[in-house]
Amino acid sequence: MGILKKALEKLRPDTDKGSGKTDSGQGRSKVTNKILYNELIEHFKVDMEELSVGRRILYPMSFNILLHPSDYDRVGESLPFILPEVVAGFYAAIKAKKASMQESDATPPATYWFFQFASSKVKTEDDQESFIKPGEIVTVGRLVTFDIKAQKGMRTENLGLSIKCQNSNVNQNNINQEALLGMEILTNNAFMFNFDKNMSEKLGDIQSSQRGGNNALATLTYSDGTTNVHLKMLDDLVILSGPQETRNMENIMIINSEAVEVGHVQIRYVKEANKFQLCAYSKTRLNMREVPLSVGGVPIWKDMSFNSDIFLNDEVNVKFKASDSIISRL
Repeated sequence: MGILKKALEKLRPDTDKGSGKTDSGQGRSKVTNKILYNELIEHFKVDMEELSVGRRILYPMSFNILLHPSDYDRVGESLPFILPEVVAGFYAAIKAKKASMQESDATPPATYWFFQFASSKVKTEDDQESFIKPGEIVTVGRLVTFDIKAQKGMRTENLGLSIKCQNSNVNQNNINQEALLGMEILTNNAFMFNFDKNMSEKLGDIQSSQRGGNNALATLTYSDGTTNVHLKMLDDLVILSGPQETRNMENIMIINSEAVEVGHVQIRYVKEANKFQLCAYSKTRLNMREVPLSVGGVPIWKDMSFNSDIFLNDEVNVKFKASDSIISRL
């Protein structure tokens, strides 16, 4: 939580420096969708003005937004539907800035937009708690994604890591995916869009992430304490491995548990049959049934359903979910 602690320290009333900003409307009783939208757009414009230099236009692409719990309860369910409007507003602001500067360069500093929301009660490294008032918004913007890392300090862009938020669970709602306009939901409160090189503010033109979204074969998820860790299956083969793993590859999900061995499980997609199969090199249960162990170079592949629970050494549960595009091929 070091990032949030440092950000909150910069947000005290006696300073207006730093990349985090509080809403100026003190005394406001509540945050609405329109207020949240305006806050994010204004924050983006101010940061873009402060960061840009010479002919180089710079702007934040990663946002951590903190709200009072009552405000999060109010707007939490709307977040997936208002963020496409926010991204469209960002593109309009970038194009306006570019038009005002001759021969300017607005190349994005990151490959995708990232948004993470959380309630205001934040426990810092010193076990102190910080609170945000009702009606207040704290927005922390950065050029690139907030320090998302795999275990053992190895950076892997294919892993999404976020704080759990218990106030709203958009993933369990009956959401019309077509209304999300290319959004990838990483967790209950974290969302991303791939950057559109055309910077079109027309919502229908917002594209899905190239690393995941509609391109993924499946998603694997496990809970590491207070965080959910996700792996988008982008290759025909993925590996579930333990903390002693030394390979840093996008098709390896490193699980932070001593109960998981290096190369514990392999999962493959068989395109010709449109199915997934699993082989295990250490104790594994697939949907509660123990899987025979493979030895050496002779894997024993077992068919698995499109929605499966994988139990590693009876301690770690990894949820497997095939993408809608794969399921629709049946």
